[in-house]
Amino acid sequence: MKRSFSRYLPQSALGLSLALAISHALALPMNGNTPNVLSFGFDNNLAGSIDKSSDLPAGYRYHYLTGGLGVDDWRHWNSPDGAFVDQWLKDSNDAGLVPVLSYYEIVHAEPNPDVEPPLQNLQTPATMKNYFENWIFLMQRIAIFGRPVVVHLEPDLFGNIQWNNSDPALTPVAVASSGLPQAVGYENNARGFAQLIVALRDQYAPKVILGWHASTWATRTDLILNQGDPNKLALATAKFYQALKAPFDVMFSGLSDRDAGYYQTQGKANHWWQQEDFDSYRQFIARLSGELKQDVILWQIPVGNTLYRSSNNTVGHYQDNRPEYLLQSVLDNGDSSHLQQFRDAGVVAFLFGAGQKDQTEYFDARNDGITNPDPIDNRLYNHTDHLNDRVPLNADDDGGFLRFAVKRYYADGALSLNKTATACNDGLDNDNDGAIDYPADNGCASIDDNDETSPPAICADGKDNDNDGLIDYPNDPGCATAAGNSEENQPVLTDLPASVKTNSSWNTGYCADVSVTNNSPAVVEWRTSFTLQGTIKSFWNALYTQNNQQITATGESWNKLLKSGASASFGFCADRPQAKAVCGDGLDNDNDGKIDYPADSGCSSTSDSDETDTQPANLATQLSITKDWTSGYCANVTVKNTAAKALVWQVSIAIEGKVNSLWNAIYSQNGAILSASGMKWNKSVAPGKSRDFGFCATR
Repeated sequence: MKRSFSRYLPQSALGLSLALAISHALALPMNGNTPNVLSFGFDNNLAGSIDKSSDLPAGYRYHYLTGGLGVDDWRHWNSPDGAFVDQWLKDSNDAGLVPVLSYYEIVHAEPNPDVEPPLQNLQTPATMKNYFENWIFLMQRIAIFGRPVVVHLEPDLFGNIQWNNSDPALTPVAVASSGLPQAVGYENNARGFAQLIVALRDQYAPKVILGWHASTWATRTDLILNQGDPNKLALATAKFYQALKAPFDVMFSGLSDRDAGYYQTQGKANHWWQQEDFDSYRQFIARLSGELKQDVILWQIPVGNTLYRSSNNTVGHYQDNRPEYLLQSVLDNGDSSHLQQFRDAGVVAFLFGAGQKDQTEYFDARNDGITNPDPIDNRLYNHTDHLNDRVPLNADDDGGFLRFAVKRYYADGALSLNKTATACNDGLDNDNDGAIDYPADNGCASIDDNDETSPPAICADGKDNDNDGLIDYPNDPGCATAAGNSEENQPVLTDLPASVKTNSSWNTGYCADVSVTNNSPAVVEWRTSFTLQGTIKSFWNALYTQNNQQITATGESWNKLLKSGASASFGFCADRPQAKAVCGDGLDNDNDGKIDYPADSGCSSTSDSDETDTQPANLATQLSITKDWTSGYCANVTVKNTAAKALVWQVSIAIEGKVNSLWNAIYSQNGAILSASGMKWNKSVAPGKSRDFGFCATR
């Protein structure tokens, strides 16, 4: 999600008010936190940009606040400090748009600017004190504005924290140690960070609608690129969010940060989505929204399309298929079924915008007028059955598709969000406690709560909440007092049998999935043991110890408890203790559908230790550094098949440093030698074609 903030700095005439052509008739009434219809919005900075959407109906307008907390920071873009935000909020309100501010500071801050993930900056007390003071200043400016503002906190930051550790309490952040007076007593970890951010919002600007960002790769299994299970990934992300114990109001998520055509020109064609990818993403969002009972704003959606000649995969005119998946049927025949599906998944708004200066925009950002070049045939990559042969509708860099499609959507009648007034969003003090609605009234759990009074404690509500046949204190041993909010009996640490299944194997190592099931009638805290060959190299979704060949594993904070009949899954990769005669072990080690000598052509005999039939000479590798800093770097590796037949690829290359993350491949490292092989979905490479994987390493 790294953005260059220079693109968003105001131009020289920022201090001037704009003559707004947009009508107040486009203002959408608020119901709770969001407009009460499924709405659209666009990235739109201050100077000379409102007019670019003057005939484009919308509900939202968003903009990045960034600058790295220094002299180039957003608060100094105008004089006096904060005037930029004051003017931008006023312009948004005058245009009838709900303002959305994406607060994106920590990545660009000193002492480690542009290092992602920004874990070092999070641990630097002086940086975090400056950060929290900047946040307070923003809250004070919004409080003066006095109207609803959505603030989107640090895109992808929570994803990076979750990727680092599924328990936010185990990712260190300088909170109390920052020295900020209001931070006294808060934990120095990601949980304390989130809680302080919410507390400062509550103190200085309680009308702010605060959003967190859910990243689809945060579990270390990418929902799309790794074809992750959307329900499992959503549940893991929900557990992470709940562990923050910080009540945000709305959830943000993104479909992609660049046009797929741009990624294709960079050699990364796997960023194009197919129907099953949209289905998987929608299922992930629906499950996460349902678990957390939060509305979802889909943000920074790419603008390109595969329909119009203007989108021909040149700078500023890249193709993408996400806008047309959502809106082509709306433009062509008024069919909004795809939008309805996302609405039913919890989505309340679609915000479109370029994630980088070279991407396609919804207006004539390139100042090149109507471009009508010859169509290109990109069907091999963009998964369509057509060329981009439609004549542009106007001079917009996407050919006018987004503008005309959104205009038709609103003209046909925007989709209702089916929100009804409840006690916690009706503007009334229903329980006469002096506080009105969520989040001001502590009796409101959300805007959907229909009771502003605080519910009785679980241990005094007259219900058998844990279904053990015992009700409330002192009858239920799970209740320590009548004020207790859990009747659950303390789970007993219980050893459960492990089911271990190898999912990939090669001559020097293998990976496996492990599951445990609670067949007892009570909730238990699980532990399991099993033996393995070799040494663990990576382990996920559980904690473990290894004693010779004996592995003992326990659940992490979010999956350690199992209800009766429930299961937990985790996995690992391990090095083999020595090379094995895999051509006689009864396994399909190279996943080519053939087992052992003589069936597998990669085996020369039963004592052969490698089933793969790849020849190192047939695989050419090229390593390119994509990001470099003093203590580490990230790189992309391209593996090209120079043979005349398809191969199952496996390569070894010399690298600098120690790998700390790697994607799109299975790997092991021995000294300076990095060995990598394909995953299930990319293990085969066609003649003349390439596969890519990437990694980051510390020096």
